[in-house]
Amino acid sequence: MRFSLPAVAFLAVVAAYASLGSMGISDRGPYHRDAAYNLLAKGLLSGHLYLAKDPPAMLARAKDPYDPDENKAIRFGGSDSPNGVHDFSYYRGRLYLQFGVAPALLFFAPAHLLTGTWLPHWLAVVLFCAVGLCANVSLLSRIRDEAFPRAPAWLMASCVLILGLASYAPLVLARADMWQISISCGYCLVSLALRFLWEAFGNPARSAGWIALASAALGLAFAARAPAVVAAPILLAPFAFREARASLRAWLAAALPLGACGAGVALYNYLRFGSPFEFGSRYQLAGEYESRVHSFSAGYVWTNLRLYLFQPVDWAAHFPFLRESAVGPLPEGHGGVEHISGCLLLAPVLLCALAAPLYFRAARPGRRLVLAACSAAWIGASSLALLSLFFGTCARYQFEFVPPLALLAALGLLAVECEWKGRRRALARAFWIPAALFSCACVLLYGIDLMVMDHREEARAYLNLGNIYAAEHELAQAQFLSPGDPGTRILDGLLLFNLGRRGESEAQFRELTVDDPGDPDVYVNWAQILLAEQRRDEAIACYQRALGMSAGNPAYQAQVQAAIANAR
Repeated sequence: MRFSLPAVAFLAVVAAYASLGSMGISDRGPYHRDAAYNLLAKGLLSGHLYLAKDPPAMLARAKDPYDPDENKAIRFGGSDSPNGVHDFSYYRGRLYLQFGVAPALLFFAPAHLLTGTWLPHWLAVVLFCAVGLCANVSLLSRIRDEAFPRAPAWLMASCVLILGLASYAPLVLARADMWQISISCGYCLVSLALRFLWEAFGNPARSAGWIALASAALGLAFAARAPAVVAAPILLAPFAFREARASLRAWLAAALPLGACGAGVALYNYLRFGSPFEFGSRYQLAGEYESRVHSFSAGYVWTNLRLYLFQPVDWAAHFPFLRESAVGPLPEGHGGVEHISGCLLLAPVLLCALAAPLYFRAARPGRRLVLAACSAAWIGASSLALLSLFFGTCARYQFEFVPPLALLAALGLLAVECEWKGRRRALARAFWIPAALFSCACVLLYGIDLMVMDHREEARAYLNLGNIYAAEHELAQAQFLSPGDPGTRILDGLLLFNLGRRGESEAQFRELTVDDPGDPDVYVNWAQILLAEQRRDEAIACYQRALGMSAGNPAYQAQVQAAIANAR
């Protein structure tokens, strides 16, 4: 990439990726060698498929190790397993990783062999997101060169920012742990497959090599993240050309690498769990009893689509100014929501994707461009359709369908800027430029809010365990990211109390009642301190205040009422 305005934008985005990844929660422990994918890589390098970690002894003694109520203490750490085993799979006395093996093969094992050390999870997520972004920027640059040669540098730089930030990558990087590794690796590989297919579209008679690379990339994406298999039909796109349809080599190139990866994953599953179709979810040590969960249902579709596309976020008076809002009732059996936001509201520039089909209809571009756009649209639509059936709704899942939508939005912007003239283009700019700035900023800020929440929850967990030093460290991270966050200030008050600075603690809570008078959590946490000081009547009064503020939240009210009963 030439050093130009788009290159500067690319470097700025990658720098933002590195900052987010390094400041977020990752690895679930102080040592990188004990992080999940390093444990998997260590096991593979030692010649076995299970993690290089002994299961906690309590698992073997548990009556039902998969019961969430029974394994909760084990999942989140103990004396014989300080990093915990949450979301690991436990089978026949061994721990496994339900998430795909490809990141361990492509990054963690080679990185250890080359460097002699174990690298952190967040670095892998940054790398995968950066390479995926590079592939998408390269694809868009080739499209620009062929179809929109007059596109100015500032427009391409804007598209780079949209591809890098409005794609929801910041929400993956904000918590760059094992869950995000498989998703970001899948994104990277699917993006590379799209880039390879563009080359295949350009020379159908000699497309077999590029089709093989795309097939291998999609096969590895499946080995990283099983739901990525829905992208496989884009391998049929090159056969829209007669020359490719007539080539046996092209058909074999499409089928063999993908088939080999699929067979490898099936063998990997069989050797671990005795079935080629078992990825380990039935044996997962999770917050749900995984083998009893109704994971996919049409009853979840409309709720999930609303959450993924149109769920609003709340505005806050303190940095980062955005926070998760209440999601309302969920269908029976739904597993819950995690830091969700409607991508069309948080990143309205994605609506510019609608300009792409309008351009195709009016300008009738070459088949190559139409196939590239249709392939991206298929990836986004099929991923969203699959996720809408799933029983859980998470921000990280959005990174599976938003990036192709961002690519289509960038393509739509190129079409609008290069094909529209005069007043129509001025009106379009009046929408898309503010929308692009709003989208990139809001996704970035919402990612920071996720980091604040994570550090805050880590601080609370350490405080409950009596690890004051670790709680202070996590709280300092949260305060650095958002000094005015009420939840962080509440924890600061609790920490001051535990440090014996009771006057400062009470002063903190009194300030909070003035600065954030409508937050029931302030009064609930203050009540706990008052109870510890044997000031029962004042504590009950605080609980009563919290009860009056949470009238629209029956579950919260039930917890407060139980606390009042215990206080009495």
